[in-house]
Order: sequence, then C-alpha cells, then structure tokens
Amino acid sequence: MKTRDRIDEALAPLSGLATAGFFLALRIRGSSPLLSFRTYPPAWTEEYMGGGYLLRDPITTWALTVGGTVRWSSRLLLDPFGIFKKARKHGLNYGASVAHGPVKALTILSAGREDREFTDAEIEQMKGIVVALHDLTAPPASLTASQRATLETLAAGGTAEKARVQEVCDLFFAEVPGDALARARELKLL
Repeated sequence: MKTRDRIDEALAPLSGLATAGFFLALRIRGSSPLLSFRTYPPAWTEEYMGGGYLLRDPITTWALTVGGTVRWSSRLLLDPFGIFKKARKHGLNYGASVAHGPVKALTILSAGREDREFTDAEIEQMKGIVVALHDLTAPPASLTASQRATLETLAAGGTAEKARVQEVCDLFFAEVPGDALARARELKLL
C-alpha cells in the first residue's frame, strides 16, 4: 500500500470524531507543514486565515511550549484575542488539540465538535492517529543510489525518467520535482 493511501486510511476516523471539522498540520518546519488537511467550515478557515489568527491562537502557543493533548476549554489556554469565541460562531463549540514531535518537525491536530466535549478516549484515539501519521511521514534517513542519481540529475538541470521522478516526489511528499530536491537538500541528503 502506498504511503498516501496509508495516510488517507489513518485520517478516516477523524471525520467521525471531529464532527465540526479539523485541521492537521504534519511535520511543520518553520511555518510550513509537510502536509496539511483541513475540514473546518470554509467560512471559519477564511476568517482565521484572513484575520491572521495563527499567531494569536492559544493552540499555537500551547503546541510550541507544552504540547501533548488539551481541550479548548482548559484553563491553561489563555485566549485574550477571543479566538475560541470566534470559532464558536462557526459551530466549533468544543474542541481538543494534539501536538506531537520536536519543535523543528511538530505535528498539530485541532479538532472541533458542535455538540459536546471530546471524551478522554476520543482524545487518546486522536493522539494515536497523530503519532501514527507523524511516524508515517518521517523523512528518509538516506537515499538509494537510484534516488540520489535522480535528484542529482534534476539538480544539474537535467531530465530523468518519469517513474523515477515520481518516486522521489512521493518520497518527500512533493508535488513537483523542485520541492523534492529542496527537501532533500534541507535534510542534507544531497
């Protein structure tokens, strides 16, 4: 089974748990996740992104400093900008978040419900999903000779066999060869 199929399979239970939607950012480096998935209501996503809420979101601060699991109703989450209040206007009345991994490759899930708090068991299930997906998307520790040759050819401005290019793109979860090459360099594999 391809890694992308395994990711989709692992994500499937989240829709049943996060009935008002979720946002999952896998292996964030800097401000960019390797992969992200969003099922929040589009109006909330538009308001959140358009309003620049990311840096004022209590979950962002919590994920970067504490991590683990937390309900949005926790007294530990200070929300001076009223992000949770704004989210409730979009049906995200209750929520929980999971943060896993080192700061340089952090995976964060925030999930919402409209009807009730998440149970401890549901939060543990979400944590298991996050850990599994974080592990599944770990970068390679090394390259095969074929993968290295393909990337070196691309780096030199050459062309390579389509199947080999697709292989290195899949390896680095890249949409285009240039992104695969950049990730290989970032990871010091070239």
